[in-house]
Amino acid sequence: MTIKQQKGLTIIEVMIALTLSLILTVGLTQIFVSNSQTFRVAEASARTQETGRLSTMIVSREVRNAGYWGCLGTDGLQAGRLNSILNESGFDVSALLRGLDADDGTGPGGSDRISLGGVSGDTAISVTFQPSQQAANLQVSDNSTFNENDILIVTNCKQGDVFQVTNVNSSNDVVVHNAGSVSGGPGNYTQQLSTDYNDDPDGASIFRPRQFRFYLSDNATTGNRELVMDGVSIQGSVTGTFFSPVALVENVQNFQVQLGVDSNDDGQVDSWEDPAGSGTTAGRTQADNSVAVRMSYLVRSPEDGVTDGGQRYCYPGWVDCDATNSWSQASAGDTYLYRVYTATTAMRNRL
Repeated sequence: MTIKQQKGLTIIEVMIALTLSLILTVGLTQIFVSNSQTFRVAEASARTQETGRLSTMIVSREVRNAGYWGCLGTDGLQAGRLNSILNESGFDVSALLRGLDADDGTGPGGSDRISLGGVSGDTAISVTFQPSQQAANLQVSDNSTFNENDILIVTNCKQGDVFQVTNVNSSNDVVVHNAGSVSGGPGNYTQQLSTDYNDDPDGASIFRPRQFRFYLSDNATTGNRELVMDGVSIQGSVTGTFFSPVALVENVQNFQVQLGVDSNDDGQVDSWEDPAGSGTTAGRTQADNSVAVRMSYLVRSPEDGVTDGGQRYCYPGWVDCDATNSWSQASAGDTYLYRVYTATTAMRNRL
């Protein structure tokens, strides 16, 4: 008997083949989608981690260096050489001589602001000669970095004076600080300094003070919330004005600060307190007695579509959400990834 050669497939065989192909395709698609989502979560987690790391590193470094005035503490600085107000905006000169100030809930989303001051350690210029305590000039080792209207600090590690430069004589490296008003800044109340800096065998040095503020701001162009920095200009014609904010890190959604207050002057934190406000007497006293700062950052991923929505997070990082506090939660349609990063930093110049 002759077996006829098969010339086609039955409908049942075709349906079975299509079903198997469909199952295989669905499986491969599921693997691809799962891998793609895993990659998105991993990338979002890495980006938020980098944002949190940079934020904590930048601000913590300034906290550690805050309150550094060369070899002299703030108690020895004489701010009275300057007139009290830098400009018509009402900025107080004394703020330049403060290592720490903080404000609670002044930024977007109820975020905080912290101000940190001191001097740069690499700006020291030696004083080579002072004609007298009443003289209006100081001869220095190098005045090439100084300009008219600069605000400077001179100290011999025992006493110190803050003054504004009224003239720079490059021919003999002299810095002049005459009394009276100037074209930009407060001017000097008196040209007489608090001591004769020739009397100290170890000599004296001139430093450049600085003050930076860190806070959050909503970028009008991108719509992203950013950690930004600004500060008081103390050089040249712009002395006494705040320079334009510089964006440091994007996608920081909240920034909270607490101050570690040492109430008995033993160098230990006795209580953690929310800032009372830099514009109040209580706030200044609180900041002056603080020896550490802790900061908590709520960071959001750059892209959405990472979570299923409504992610819960415990913020700020120092609260116990499982005990007496409620968990924070994003809106149901919010598919961004959120992470909380918290750092505690000691003010080493106060310890």
